[in-house]
Amino acid sequence: MNLQELRETQAKFQILIDNLLENKKSIYKLRDDFAKYYTETRILNMPIDTYVLGKSHTDVKFHFCYTIERSLDRLGRIVGSTAFKFGVYYGVTKSDKIEKYRYTDKFGKSKEEALENVKNEIIRLIEAGKKKDLKAIAQNKISPMFKGKILNVYYPEDYLNVFSDEHLDYFLVLFNLDNPKLIKSNSVYKREALKEFKNGDEIMKDWPMDIFSDFLYKYFHPKPKKEKGFTINKQLQDDYGDQQFPSEYSAEWEDLEMMQGEPVEKIKGKKTPNGNPDYEKEARRLKRLGDRGEKIVIEMEQKRLTELGFPLLAAKIKKTKYDYLGYDILSYETNGEERYIEVKATRSKVGTANFFLSSNELETAEELPNYYIYMVYDILSKNPKIWIIDNPFNPENEKVVKTPVSYRVLIKTKKKEV
Repeated sequence: MNLQELRETQAKFQILIDNLLENKKSIYKLRDDFAKYYTETRILNMPIDTYVLGKSHTDVKFHFCYTIERSLDRLGRIVGSTAFKFGVYYGVTKSDKIEKYRYTDKFGKSKEEALENVKNEIIRLIEAGKKKDLKAIAQNKISPMFKGKILNVYYPEDYLNVFSDEHLDYFLVLFNLDNPKLIKSNSVYKREALKEFKNGDEIMKDWPMDIFSDFLYKYFHPKPKKEKGFTINKQLQDDYGDQQFPSEYSAEWEDLEMMQGEPVEKIKGKKTPNGNPDYEKEARRLKRLGDRGEKIVIEMEQKRLTELGFPLLAAKIKKTKYDYLGYDILSYETNGEERYIEVKATRSKVGTANFFLSSNELETAEELPNYYIYMVYDILSKNPKIWIIDNPFNPENEKVVKTPVSYRVLIKTKKKEV
């Protein structure tokens, strides 16, 4: 997602925040009261029926698992996965319909032993959360979704309330924050990456953590459905629906040979319901493809230079900040000279390279040395291919066909004489 699109979406959401905060006052109070009530002593002395899901609990102010999963559902959903996530619960399984206490083997060989071990792990988790010890949090034996919800309840501004690993991957990819190491890592580190993204943004840094989560789910939900309290923005969902990039991928270089091209008679755009081409929507889609393509190319360029024995040059590669420069990425040749890269990305399989080039990009290509176009094919797949096109415009390559698709219009005016 590019910055302009992010800012436009933030502006739409900003006007909703005050109302959201007002409507959440009661749930915030419940969360804070729960965290204050369940001190270390109360957790350690908690009887099994006060902890487990599936039993009545009339003798305490808060039932532990029920409150976290159900009562505080508006602050992050963990409903849906099995009750085994709690370590101990009371109920049935698919194969055994008799209601009884059940527990996971990793916590012990009896319900009593399992409960004591679970309570100790919760204490250790809360202590690690207070210290922001991510390694200790990741190693904690509490199940990932339950762990994430506990941390958010006790430290709501330190830990993001997105608990599905699949959703975390989706949001990381959406904002181009992903990398192979992060995607394969514990969800604790994925939430931390999204938190850093939020806190590093001049608009979102002042948002409460759960408001940021609301923003993600309102506009960029990985599945188009109605969320409690929100209606998913259909246009944004439609735009992203056919452009969900894979969280795990392995790009490869592709070696192609140019053939003589033929002039293009007409450029067709995707049409709106009234029959007119929707150039704005197509431009948004192309920009997202381009942003993702740039990320992949940077990673591959870093890999190329590192494998050739130039890690210091690889570390200097960067994406350009300004469109007027006429290229997307500044990389390097092995002799230290600068390599200028314009990235074009497509959903199409390897074949004809068909892309738009601005007049500024063309002028840059005609002037700069070491200028290349990197064509990224099949960008929605787990195995995108990159064809490096040595500058096809300097010298002019007769096999390359350029077709004008827009005009700059200049109309001089003067005031009418009466």
